[in-house]
Amino acid sequence: MNLRKRIIFELERLRRKNLQQLHPLQQLFWESTLRCNVHCLHCGSDCSSSEVTPDMPAEDFLRVIDQSVTPHVDPHKVLIIISGGEPLMRKDLELCGLELYRRGFPWGMVSNGLFMTPERFNSLMDSGLRSLTISLDGFEEDHNWMRGNPKSFTNAV
Repeated sequence: MNLRKRIIFELERLRRKNLQQLHPLQQLFWESTLRCNVHCLHCGSDCSSSEVTPDMPAEDFLRVIDQSVTPHVDPHKVLIIISGGEPLMRKDLELCGLELYRRGFPWGMVSNGLFMTPERFNSLMDSGLRSLTISLDGFEEDHNWMRGNPKSFTNAV
């Protein structure tokens, strides 16, 4: 390799390193499923309650974390947010969360709350859950209308 190419590659390496320092990764969102248990009027996603499009296996996601994220960040400084569809439709959510927690990543999730129960909440907390956002679209009548489910508001609250 000639000197000019080596200089160009070194400058690019330094530029990337500088960008990482100026703009460190602080949050990483994983759209963990396209399945959902409500039909929100405002949603632009192509979600359904069926398993037409299979979920990304947790092992694949964790491999991406291990190979493409962890080598470049301090895991304790990157919040991984699991979203969907509706992440509570995943049966392996706690397993995935626990594996993130073991790797040093704080993790949270965004949910519509319809499938949240005290037991599931405790299970998620035991798996290292550190942040939970439950979406609300107004008072009960408006929220249920927007979400297309008469129990949505009660379960979310």
